[in-house]
Amino acid sequence: MHDFDGLAKKFKKLSDDGVNQILRNIAEAVGETLLNLIIDEIDKQDLIDTGTMWNSFTRGADGNVWEWDVDRNSITLEVGSNLGTSSSDPGKRGYPRLLNDGYTIHKAHFVPGYWASNGTFVYDPRAKTGFMAKPRSFIGRHYFDIAVQQLEGGMNALIMKRLEKELGRMMT
Repeated sequence: MHDFDGLAKKFKKLSDDGVNQILRNIAEAVGETLLNLIIDEIDKQDLIDTGTMWNSFTRGADGNVWEWDVDRNSITLEVGSNLGTSSSDPGKRGYPRLLNDGYTIHKAHFVPGYWASNGTFVYDPRAKTGFMAKPRSFIGRHYFDIAVQQLEGGMNALIMKRLEKELGRMMT
């Protein structure tokens, strides 16, 4: 004997709210995967030694961007960093973006701060010490772009795997 009432209840569970929850869960899984790929690429390129930058991509951090939207049969996910984007210094373009895209210092200027005991420079806008940044260009490391390419390469498989998992969860 078939349990059509039970089957009907499961399909009702998959109504608009259920589908929206599935899409949200898939978007979050894709976002987490992207964050992990970004962190891995930063680590592979040995761009940091303190973890400050890759920790700035953590989901839910203050000032971080983690928005999802489902429109026209596609999922849009925006992920950002909270490092170097404080409202107290609106002139900053964001250290992670500068490191990814590259940048040029056009004219020499003083950068206030101090050198910590571990040899790293600590930016401090109130410091009387610091160094002179001379004109030069820095090549972008494209760690974010590389991570996105890696994600796109396995995106369909990741989405299908998550979809199967979510449907299985919703149907039990």
